[in-house]
Amino acid sequence: MAVTIRRLVADARLGLRVVFGHEGLDQPVRWVVVSELPDPAPWLDGAELLLTSGMWLREEGDSRQAAEAWAGRLVEAGARAVGFGLDPWFAQIPAEIVNATRRWRLTLIEVPARTPFVAIDRAVADLNAAEARREAEQGRRVQQRLAEAGRSGRQAVAERLARELHGWAVLLDAGHQVALRAPADAGPDDGVLAALARRGDQAGRHALHEEIDGVSVTAVPLGMARERRGTLCVGSPTVGHRPMWSAGVIGTAAALLTVLDRGGERELRGVVAELLAEGDLRSAERVAGIADVPLPTRFVAVALTGQGHRRTATRLVAAGGWPAVEQAAESVVLVTPGFSEERLLALLEDGRAGLSTGRAPEQAVTAIREARQAAQLTGPDRMVVRYADTPAMELDRLLASPAAERFAEALLAPVTEAPDGDVLIAAARHWVAANHHWDPAATAAGVHRETLRARLRRVAALAGLDLDQPADRLALALALTVGRFR
Repeated sequence: MAVTIRRLVADARLGLRVVFGHEGLDQPVRWVVVSELPDPAPWLDGAELLLTSGMWLREEGDSRQAAEAWAGRLVEAGARAVGFGLDPWFAQIPAEIVNATRRWRLTLIEVPARTPFVAIDRAVADLNAAEARREAEQGRRVQQRLAEAGRSGRQAVAERLARELHGWAVLLDAGHQVALRAPADAGPDDGVLAALARRGDQAGRHALHEEIDGVSVTAVPLGMARERRGTLCVGSPTVGHRPMWSAGVIGTAAALLTVLDRGGERELRGVVAELLAEGDLRSAERVAGIADVPLPTRFVAVALTGQGHRRTATRLVAAGGWPAVEQAAESVVLVTPGFSEERLLALLEDGRAGLSTGRAPEQAVTAIREARQAAQLTGPDRMVVRYADTPAMELDRLLASPAAERFAEALLAPVTEAPDGDVLIAAARHWVAANHHWDPAATAAGVHRETLRARLRRVAALAGLDLDQPADRLALALALTVGRFR
């Protein structure tokens, strides 16, 4: 249930009185804005309750015309209602305000002198917080019901999802053919849904939102990018009215459908690890929660190479590892930090392994990168290499040192202290990231190439650098990497 003007007016402690616009009481209110400007529209984002004491009206020569213009701007900006505070300027709401809000069909609320505007702001914030908690709890119960339906198969999950969202759910296979519908005769025809699924694949998005036949529709791909298992399409008015809440419910259903045909904890650990390897922490947590597979607080990535990498990966998984990557030349398994190097050596046979530092699940991508870098330094006389022992780790330690930070701040202090310092630093970052190529750097920065050149000339002048010299370019790149700049 959205926070509405009606719910706010119902709070007897505030003493609010509806003067005009009772038909708008059920409109949602997201924000409260206090303004004494004759044109507050630039500071509005839509769905606001605007509070004013009318101070601005006293300074207008033609108060009727000013009130008309003021109300019109509020409507154009998407304001929901006006709360007019009595005293200190007006003992009652001026007729100009009443007439203007009536003409523009704005809900007008009288705020008594005893009620400070901050109390209304706090009331809206409290109502929104309570609504967020209620939605979170409702979402948790829905997810539990989806998980319970999963014990009966994919059709049961789709039917439960359709009921919860008061709409329809259609599952398409990897070839964009309809596999099941819930209800059986609901939703657009197969061709429309197949076209939607293809657009989603081509766009490469985690979710695609469109309107079909006046209904909000969400298409969510199932499976990892390299192994699409199908598409879940959901149509419901709820998707449009409660987009964030619906996204969480649909995401849970998609994660459940992705792994439903995979049996056993070991297979489920693999799905979770693959999602972590792709940086999709949210889906990984959903799958782990649905499957009741506890997600460790920290992982060590083990990158396995050599002819026996698959056999070693299988042994690691059997010992409790989470298989994240399996390719022709390597396998990557996530293990807990307590998995000793001696135990790993006993499982290696003729393979080699690089180990990352301990990382949280949301840093799995970084852990895998570290493990791969360490694996590149292995050899016949060095079967296991830890990233902590590699030159890359030494460089990380050097860049994280106080001396490196002092160097960066000293070099770029004149730039950051300039009035446009944040713009100059951003330009320098784009230029360094583009390997000093002007056109791609300008495109990334969203400016003309000559504008970017001018900004880099200012950076060079302020920092005392000659950016035609490799050493000075390196100094700039290191300073941007190490320094804590905007």
